[in-house]
Amino acid sequence: MRFSLFVFLSMLITTQWISASSLNGQNLEAVKVSLSLNNETLVHAFQKIEKQTSFRFMYRKEDVRHIRSVSHSGASVSLDQLLGAILIPNGLTYKQVGQRIMIMPGTAVPEVRSSAFPEPPVVLPPLKGRVTDEKGEGLPGVSILLKGTQQGTTTDGEGNFTLDVPNENAVLVFSFVGYVSQETVVGSRTYLEISLKVDEKSLEELVVVGYGTQKKSDLTGAVIRLNGDTFKNQSITQVTDMLAGSVAGFYANQSPSAAGGASMEIRGPSSLSAGTSPMIVLDGVVYNGSIRDINPSDIETIDILKDASSAAVFGAKAAAGVIIITTLRGKTGKPTIQFSTKLGVAEVTRKKFGSYDGQGYLDYRRDMYRFMRGPLPDYYYFSPDELPAGVTLEQWRAASANPHEDNTTEWLNRLNFFPIEQENYKAGRSMNWMDEVITPGLRQDYDLSVGGGTENLKYYWSVGYTNNEGIIKGDQFGTIRSRLNVDFKVADWLNVGMNTQFADRDESVVQGNLSTMYMASPFGSMWNDDGSVRWYPGDYIGVVNPLMDYYGRDRLRKIQSIFSALFAEFRLPLGITHRVSYQPRYEVMKDYNYWSPQTVTGGQTYPDGRATREDYSQFGWMLDNLMKWNKQVGVHGFDVTLLHNLEHTRTWTSTSTNITFRPSPVLGFSGMQFGTNPTVSSNDTEVSGDALMARLNYSLLGRYLLTASVRRDGYSAFGQKNPRAVFPALALAWNLGEENFFDVSWISQFKIRASWGVNGNRDIGMYSALAQLGSNLHYNGTNLQVGLFNNSLANSNLRWERTESVNLGFDVDLFNNRFNLTA
Repeated sequence: MRFSLFVFLSMLITTQWISASSLNGQNLEAVKVSLSLNNETLVHAFQKIEKQTSFRFMYRKEDVRHIRSVSHSGASVSLDQLLGAILIPNGLTYKQVGQRIMIMPGTAVPEVRSSAFPEPPVVLPPLKGRVTDEKGEGLPGVSILLKGTQQGTTTDGEGNFTLDVPNENAVLVFSFVGYVSQETVVGSRTYLEISLKVDEKSLEELVVVGYGTQKKSDLTGAVIRLNGDTFKNQSITQVTDMLAGSVAGFYANQSPSAAGGASMEIRGPSSLSAGTSPMIVLDGVVYNGSIRDINPSDIETIDILKDASSAAVFGAKAAAGVIIITTLRGKTGKPTIQFSTKLGVAEVTRKKFGSYDGQGYLDYRRDMYRFMRGPLPDYYYFSPDELPAGVTLEQWRAASANPHEDNTTEWLNRLNFFPIEQENYKAGRSMNWMDEVITPGLRQDYDLSVGGGTENLKYYWSVGYTNNEGIIKGDQFGTIRSRLNVDFKVADWLNVGMNTQFADRDESVVQGNLSTMYMASPFGSMWNDDGSVRWYPGDYIGVVNPLMDYYGRDRLRKIQSIFSALFAEFRLPLGITHRVSYQPRYEVMKDYNYWSPQTVTGGQTYPDGRATREDYSQFGWMLDNLMKWNKQVGVHGFDVTLLHNLEHTRTWTSTSTNITFRPSPVLGFSGMQFGTNPTVSSNDTEVSGDALMARLNYSLLGRYLLTASVRRDGYSAFGQKNPRAVFPALALAWNLGEENFFDVSWISQFKIRASWGVNGNRDIGMYSALAQLGSNLHYNGTNLQVGLFNNSLANSNLRWERTESVNLGFDVDLFNNRFNLTA
């Protein structure tokens, strides 16, 4: 996509040059100059020519900055001859557009035939031909030169050309921006078919922005890019793992769980009451699913839009920034099969923290009570075997009004040890709860992908399996993720395709409790005498057994989702493209739980167990109508984008609960009918939204850039008086490095930018603006009745939260793009 966009831009620009070459302007052969050059830079030579003539030069800095030894005798020659003498040996050529001279890459020749460049006589019939790209499509504006001369031509809008050649030994040089130059001997042929290949090194990086792409040099907003290849050899199972620590200003509160993931913020929180997570855009469309369902192995690039002007085109939900994820696609050629596997072990880096072994716990209890001792002497809580110097056993015993006859028992009583703790201490039994709860976890990740295609049909399919264990006993996460991307060229004016993602997640986690692990006594007991789990290891109710749920709770939590984007793109007259995209998403979840009598929840509160079953499903769709127009008019570049968006989402949730399972709770949540007190609840929701957006990107000489956009959003969750809001944005940038006066060879690009924008936040409850009723049971003296009551009032004035931001920054590329600085 980025190659074709670059080519399209180049076609428009070059075609404009061709059409302008015959416009008003002096003939270069009629303009005489007397210029003395002695090992000077080419830029300096251009400046001297501009002083003697009315012409102005336009060029890319990377094409000329390395040419630093241009010489000329000072004789009076035509400007056409002078340019030929200083450009052709350095692999450059030019085009005249009025009073401007465009400098373009050409092909270097070892020798200039003469200072006057006489045209060779034509002795053969005119040579005809066509120049195409790798897809077989005609390339307009390709420069065709007869090697060793300035005689040549350019291809028309269909890539066709006609040229007079002197003889069969003539060599033609075909060159075009973004493609590898090619030389061909004419021979006896009268028609040539030339196919140019894309020059990967010469293409400027294209960055994905809202609803399209832009050259990095043309960006006016703050955008950061990450390449998926950077993370190929790292053990990463979640997208958030790729972002954490890789982007300045991006904050990810990493989760240590087996599932991974994190809460994300870009440049800090952006709201006091609504959500602060950035919007996710997947392959050009807004993604409302779980980021855990995106396989990092499928990612080609990630672009992060930091400032308001970049994110404003997405309006709602973009107040916290935008993360644009682009996945891999098929390429022309034979099928390419890739398989990767990653195995690892997760474990804590510092084993001893938080919980205590036996001696550490005794020291902790002693010091805690010493701090709270009040009028008691400092040695009161010391062990009778470790009394401070100068303190006798008699003094220590006398500190209690009625000391126990056994000194050890007396000391443990002072430390408030419960009977089970005293029993285990005297028997020499202790345990370290960290050794029971913390355990190494195995991590496994397997990925298989197949990609390939023809000129008209390209495909990419992948499937990945992840099975992770955490460092806490019982913490686990498993998922199967698959993706299918298809692109089909139906006709020259129509492309269709599909991006589909499927995920099956297993989050049936019942893990140990870290909070109670830190507080549990090492002199407590894991088990009762009958082999059941002991609710309170140390017999005090404040600390529950850290592994009680792990041994006594059964859970099934499965989530399946499918997300697809079906699109058709039409190429219309006047350079307009129209893209229609429909994105359905369906998700189902089962979350079943059973607490056996062994657990506090199931045994103490509900002696015969408790079970719940929650079933959830959601179906949502989004429809985008996108129109784009891109045009280069001389030195002016225009890129216009228009969008109309519709969306709708419905959810269905039902929950059933039961307790007191008799005669046996052995079936757990699979036998809900055996409980004696069933309850059922349900909740269905529906929400919709719409949007209109317009954006203009304008470029002057490729140096002065402007982006202006406005978006109007509507969302059903807001009050009837304010269902819609308007969000404008404006950004300016100056490519200082493209100015002729800026000649610093080690700076590849230097751009200054400023932006302002307003974004909206709609991350609120679906029915926050409506009055809500609650229900309850009451006894009317005869039987139970269902009653309704008003638990919240309507708010018809509820409106959009607006976030306004201003951004000033710069982008600098150093040493031929080896180092990049962005602020």
